[in-house]
Amino acid sequence: MARRKLQELDASSIADIAFILLAFIIIATTLEKESGLPAVLPQKRDVEVEPPKANERNILEILVNSKDQLMIEKEWDKKLEDINGVVKTFMSNPNDLDNMPVMISVTKAECRTQLAKLRIDLAATKSPETIGIIKDQMSKWQGKLNATELVGNYRTINPGATIAIQYDKGTSYGQYLSVRDRIMSGLNELRDELAMKNFGVTYAALESIRAEVKTEEDKAKIKAVREVYPQKIIKLPAKNVD
Repeated sequence: MARRKLQELDASSIADIAFILLAFIIIATTLEKESGLPAVLPQKRDVEVEPPKANERNILEILVNSKDQLMIEKEWDKKLEDINGVVKTFMSNPNDLDNMPVMISVTKAECRTQLAKLRIDLAATKSPETIGIIKDQMSKWQGKLNATELVGNYRTINPGATIAIQYDKGTSYGQYLSVRDRIMSGLNELRDELAMKNFGVTYAALESIRAEVKTEEDKAKIKAVREVYPQKIIKLPAKNVD
């Protein structure tokens, strides 16, 4: 008996049917619109708002023009020799003048109180970012506490105060170095006086000890002096100084 030959199915129409079904599903389906957090864009202001000005009493301004002439606190014709005394007065404000930086009193009791509060805050938080901030604050207060243990309660310049040096583009390199050296000289005179009073040796002598010979006690004394009289100097970008 002869076998019947199977007829092949025509599959060309299946693709058309699948396409029609897909198009129907896409048209009939309703897509939900995602809603994000509402954002309010800042509105344009007609009035220009000026940034807050720095407190002038916190800035010791030293300018040098293209002729190497010196201006200190808006007074021209100053000499390099004048810088030392001005820096010492600015960094210590011994008479609590209103036009000089506010001085901060640091006591051993305050340092211990602040450290105790920070330890409580540290134990109560699990945020890595917050932990880092707290540990940084603890390190600063520990440095202050260490200083009080070596030199006693002390006064120091507030964190916002600084000595700002403004050079002209034509200022000679020699004058630039001289001004910088004079500022450091005034600062180090204060440091020498403090170290001599408390340790019987100048700050310069402590600094001059070779690194491999310095003891932990020497290093602690240097850090204590720097806590009381920190280096607060910034160099502004050069510009034309009239």
